[in-house]
Amino acid sequence: MPNRQPHPAPPTLSADPVSRNGSPRADRPKPAYYFSRLLFFNIVLILLLGVLPQVGIFQYMIQAYNNELYRFNTQSVKQIQNTVDEQLLMPTVQIAKRNLTEMSDDRNPLFYPMTHKIRNDYSAIVDVQETLSALQSEQPFIRYVDMYYMNDPVFFYGTRYFYFPDESRREDALRDKWLNDFLTTDAQVGWYAASAPDASGTSERLISYVRSYPYFAPVDRRKAIFAIHLKESAVRQTLNDSFEPSSGLALILDKQGNLISANGEEAGGEAYDHAAKLWADREKGGEADSAADDGQGSFETTFDGREAVVAYAHSRVNDWDYVTLVDKSLFYKKAADLKNLMYALWAGLLVVGFLLLYMLTKRQYQPIDTTLKQYSSQLHDLNEQLSINKPVIKYHAVMGLLTGEEAADNSGEKETHRFLDLSLKEERLCCFVLQPRAASDPGLPAPPQLAETYQLAERLETQASRIEEQAVLWAIVAPDRSLYGIVNASCSAEELEERLLDVLASTVGERYTLCIGGVREQSSGAAAESHAEALEAGRYGFFYPERTCLNYRELHAAERVSTGGSVRFFAELEQALRAGDENRALQAVGGAIEETLAGAYTADYGQHQLIELVYTLHKTLKGLGIDTQQLFGADIRGEARSRPDIRAYRQWLEDLIRRAFRHLDERRQRTNRDLVEGVRQFIADHLYDEISLDRAAAHLGVTPNYVSRQFKLNTGMTFIEYTTARKLEAAAVLLQEGELNVSAIAEKLGYQSTNHFIRIFKEKYGVTPKQYQKNGLPETDDPPNQGIS
Repeated sequence: MPNRQPHPAPPTLSADPVSRNGSPRADRPKPAYYFSRLLFFNIVLILLLGVLPQVGIFQYMIQAYNNELYRFNTQSVKQIQNTVDEQLLMPTVQIAKRNLTEMSDDRNPLFYPMTHKIRNDYSAIVDVQETLSALQSEQPFIRYVDMYYMNDPVFFYGTRYFYFPDESRREDALRDKWLNDFLTTDAQVGWYAASAPDASGTSERLISYVRSYPYFAPVDRRKAIFAIHLKESAVRQTLNDSFEPSSGLALILDKQGNLISANGEEAGGEAYDHAAKLWADREKGGEADSAADDGQGSFETTFDGREAVVAYAHSRVNDWDYVTLVDKSLFYKKAADLKNLMYALWAGLLVVGFLLLYMLTKRQYQPIDTTLKQYSSQLHDLNEQLSINKPVIKYHAVMGLLTGEEAADNSGEKETHRFLDLSLKEERLCCFVLQPRAASDPGLPAPPQLAETYQLAERLETQASRIEEQAVLWAIVAPDRSLYGIVNASCSAEELEERLLDVLASTVGERYTLCIGGVREQSSGAAAESHAEALEAGRYGFFYPERTCLNYRELHAAERVSTGGSVRFFAELEQALRAGDENRALQAVGGAIEETLAGAYTADYGQHQLIELVYTLHKTLKGLGIDTQQLFGADIRGEARSRPDIRAYRQWLEDLIRRAFRHLDERRQRTNRDLVEGVRQFIADHLYDEISLDRAAAHLGVTPNYVSRQFKLNTGMTFIEYTTARKLEAAAVLLQEGELNVSAIAEKLGYQSTNHFIRIFKEKYGVTPKQYQKNGLPETDDPPNQGIS
């Protein structure tokens, strides 16, 4: 009975590659000339070792300079903000606040015209002019102070001049813009920059601070407009003091991006206009850092094709922005000089390094070249071994699919499948097993050799296109010479099974039993399930040795049961053995086998039933005192599992039963002969005693009937006949001796009646005991003891 391993051990890897004639392979590539490669590698290494530290140091310095540049620019713009706001703008605002809000009564000359008409009041006009002149002189950066009264309109400008707008009109570029805004809109306060002619007739740029009175009154309730004109030159000088033009550009811009003032000799110029436009574009584009809580920040930009750093801060007094712009190239001049020095040192070190490198490479080339040649040879050997052992790698890969042990996320197995082109791309698959058929039938050819099995696997893989053009078929050889296979195609399940059977039947021949698993939809583990079914179908080959194809589906293996077998045949076999009925025992074996074949049992249960027959034989013979190991020369319980099929098993078991019965017959005959000899010896030992069949049977430990039957069967005489004959022989001897008379002899031999003794003696010898004692027997008669054994 076969004991197949479902997952046999894989074949081992081959040894070092050899040629077909057994000698080492001599077709390895010749060693390459590695000196140029080694020299190139060392040059690259020197370059990397020289360049990387230099680059790292230079990058560190650039980063340090960047940080310093940002810090310098941020501090500079902050200083500009503090200086301009605190020294120029805030004092200007304080003058307006102090004179328009803190002294708001008619006693103040500035408030009197708000409620009175002063057109003809020369004294009031002079008071206003003197007050405005005093305000102008409070700060050196104030150029003019203007006052426009809405009541009986009068406009004091330039501290010393005035006119009545309803009587005359004069053009003034400095004042027209803000005056028009405050007369026609609800503007409350504003800062304006414009140019105005000075006393010498030249143009002077002024910055005007304008506010209305009352501060929050609409235009129809407004009483006056107050303006202080600052010298732009004073603002520019403040910028120059805070941020020298040689360090970069410093600008003051309003919220529309108009240039208010800048450092340098004079405000304006192409560079300043370009910077102002750059800032205005950034503001319009929404790129300003609106998240900055203090209204200041910095960023990098491109200015006139060069990289620049811009820092900015918002005025705390008005809507101006203070902006500084520094050209990186000017700031990095020291860094560039240091970089050039480092490059020069690095170039010198490289020249020295190259010279040393060439000499060392030349000196060390020989051992390195030898080592590289060895590595190249070993790599070539590994490639050859990979090619030679490709079937072993394929075996492991396919077995991983068939056993379900492959890992889906294992990158190594995925690479192996890609290397061997083992991928299940089609919709369905089916696994099969080809089991070599045992040559128990003389009509079958001999089992295939291992080399033939490998050749068959190769032929099968070339037949995949007969199943379907895109189909693939893989086959591997197990150590027990079975052949495991898997076919992957997109045709229907029925077509796949039918075409696979056709291919295998035409290729394999009669030396294999074809075992086919179920057709499965391609999925994870589908191949393992189909392979397990093919192995299970193969186990039924033991019960159906005449079949060349075992289909898991046709066997209905999933529906078979593992219970329900009858035990009466086991009891029949035991009873037949004990009764010595050989035909009955053979009938019990045949009945058990026929029931196993007829019942829809699983392979395990069917084999269990057959093994139970052997166990029954062993147990019964052991109960009869027979050692089966000694009788059959082996342990029949283990031998039962080595039968190739049920026909060989039945023949083997029937032979065992026949041998057992022959042994029982021989033992019975030996026992009967020993029994007869025991009876004879008992009679001889108790010849002069009263002898009975019961006493003899009790002495031998058997039944009287058994003694009587076996004694008659072996001697041809009954127990009484034999006992009487032996007593009469003894009587004849005693009569010849003449020491005892007839009565004494009869009594000595256990006869109760002398007459009975005389009668049976005469029947035996033809004369009476007395006559025999006196005359003996006639000469023609046989001696008294002849013929009794």
